Amino acid sequence: MSNHKDTVDEFETRIKETYRRESDKEQIDAWVDEFQSEMEKRFAAAENRDQEEIREEERANINANLVLSMSFSIIFVIWSFLNADRMLDLSASIKGWITTNFGWFFILMSTGAVIYLCYLAFSRFGDIVLGDPEERPEFSDISWYSMLFSAGMGVGILFWGAAEPLVHYLKNPIHSSQTTDAARSAMALTIFHWGIHGWGVYTLCAVAVAYYGFRKRKNYLVSSSLTGLAPSPKLDRPLAVLVDLTATIAIVFGLAASLATGTFQMAAGLEAFGIPAKNPMGYGLILAVITVSFVASATTGLKKGIKILSNLNMLTCVLLLFFVFLAGPTLFDVKLFVDTMGGYLTSLPSLSFQVAPFTPEYESWMADWTITYFTWWIAWSPFVGIFIARISRGRTIKELVLGSLLVPVIFTIFWFSVFGGAALSLVSAGDVQFVELINNSQFEGALFYLLSQFPMTTITQGISLFLIFTFLVTSADSACFVLAMMTSEGNLDPSMKLKLLWAGVMATLTGFLVQSGQLGPIQAAAQMCAGPFAIVLLLMALSLPIRLRQ
Repeated sequence: MSNHKDTVDEFETRIKETYRRESDKEQIDAWVDEFQSEMEKRFAAAENRDQEEIREEERANINANLVLSMSFSIIFVIWSFLNADRMLDLSASIKGWITTNFGWFFILMSTGAVIYLCYLAFSRFGDIVLGDPEERPEFSDISWYSMLFSAGMGVGILFWGAAEPLVHYLKNPIHSSQTTDAARSAMALTIFHWGIHGWGVYTLCAVAVAYYGFRKRKNYLVSSSLTGLAPSPKLDRPLAVLVDLTATIAIVFGLAASLATGTFQMAAGLEAFGIPAKNPMGYGLILAVITVSFVASATTGLKKGIKILSNLNMLTCVLLLFFVFLAGPTLFDVKLFVDTMGGYLTSLPSLSFQVAPFTPEYESWMADWTITYFTWWIAWSPFVGIFIARISRGRTIKELVLGSLLVPVIFTIFWFSVFGGAALSLVSAGDVQFVELINNSQFEGALFYLLSQFPMTTITQGISLFLIFTFLVTSADSACFVLAMMTSEGNLDPSMKLKLLWAGVMATLTGFLVQSGQLGPIQAAAQMCAGPFAIVLLLMALSLPIRLRQ
């Protein structure tokens, strides 16, 4: 800057001297041209230096993210394993404090994301292509929806499809339990937890990352969408490190908890076939098979492994769904779907802003269910959001928003109507064993028990077991892909070594979790990441329209 000032001062002095001497104006013009040429050279050099400095800072950020996230995750899980009881109490306290004090913020944030995205989709920005203006979508609609669903909530609806409606029916927070009103309320609450709000926070992150990556040619990192928002340029790098580190840790903990939960459900499925799998050796073997499978999938890349697995997942899902729909109370399921859709849409405005300050019991129930779900979606949004962004190249903002908010939600409502409806029918008819299963919190066995009440039990339970397995492999493969992106400068095609490194780390962390049998500490850690990342989502929402107008 001092060189620039000296040049300007020299130029002004020479101009004044020339005017005083009443020299030829052509000499002044020559000096002006000389000055402009010199400034252009200096600005170009400065810009080149700035770009090089930026690249160096980005490499430093990535290295810091890789080392810090891996180190913190491994130390945390091992410490939790060695101090299981203490960490269980601590995690319960942390979870209670988060849900009690910030539940209102998570609900408001999730609701605001949905409203904001609707505005974005139908505004003049909705037609902006996430890529070059003439680009076409990289993946077909079917493959895109399949990958969306597999990464977003696939294995979750298998776990809770039959269980959650029954939980809220047997212990309803609003109406008398085991009544018609309780059944209707149970379905509306379940869809509220799995509906548009979860996909809203995913999609907000996806739009921001995709826009900055595909349109602005920035790195495909969460922090790229916050460039320039720090109070001082000196804080840009620390902010980027902090944001990407938080996102990476949230992905690691969220994936580890998801893999552990899926391992338990697969063990329950094997038990249905008479195979004793609910033991340390059984869990270890299941996890080993899952790990080998998603490592093998990771070696094939996004367009082969993840895409093919996702398409297979959706095809199998649809086949299982229609089997239960046709073999179960078909007419009842149709009516329940219509009724659930109406109940969800009717109750959505009130539920979207409900925090129950005057009813402590309902507030406590919300902390255990609604707030827990919403914090989980926010904590999970770096992974799903970045993954959705990666597969959405060539689509418009409107296509991304409406495709993510509508299609998965409609499918989810139909899924819960069929599986939840079949479960409610059995319990209403007096199935005591199913009630005991839910009351004992053996949720991982709900799907397999439900299928045991239909024809072709062995085949459908085998298909379900296969589906859980492929969903877990797809989620793990997708998450390791995103983790490798996050720790390699946002590279769209991260190196195989980095993907395999993250696969090994995730398998190790999940192994500790499964053997300890305690998911509470890591779930609480993931939920802790939801707080700061909710603020990141808010900043994304504030900065994106400004960039779009530019």
